[in-house]
Order: sequence, then C-alpha cells, then structure tokens
Amino acid sequence: MRLVGIKRTLLFAAFLGCGIFGLTEWSNDAGTVFGVSSAEARVGRPATPASVAGVARRTTRRAVVGGAAVGAAAAGAACVRVYVNGAYVCR
Repeated sequence: MRLVGIKRTLLFAAFLGCGIFGLTEWSNDAGTVFGVSSAEARVGRPATPASVAGVARRTTRRAVVGGAAVGAAAAGAACVRVYVNGAYVCR
C-alpha cells in the first residue's frame, strides 16, 4: 500500500473515531445514547434580517412566486430579463 493510501486511511479512521466519541453520551436511564438527545428550535425573526444575501433571496423569490414577471412584461425596453430558478424575471 502506498504512503498516501495509508495516510488517507489513518485520517479517515481518526475522523470516524472523533465523530463516534463526540456523539456518544452515557445516560443512567437509557445507557449509551448516540446522537443528540433533544433538539430545540428557535422561533422568530432571523438574527440578521437586513443581510444583503437574505434580502436579495427573499426579493427574488417574491418576484418569481408572486407573479411580478407578468407585470414586468409591460415595462418594455427598460426591462432586463434575468434567468432565476428556471424562470425569466424582468429587472
């Protein structure tokens, strides 16, 4: 076996070992527990509502889903057609 193959195998084994030991917990009720015992969701507004990527994504989605492309067809020559998510949108 080549040196690169041995290094790759050892690296994979190290990651696998760290992952297994990082995910196991001991519980008096259930014994060994793998994974996350409970999950919590935070409901509410996003932490960065004014982020550029988020605003652009939401605006584009509203334009495509809301039918703004139909009204934009009347804009004429001032409209620039942009291909977004499989549909042309007038910007």
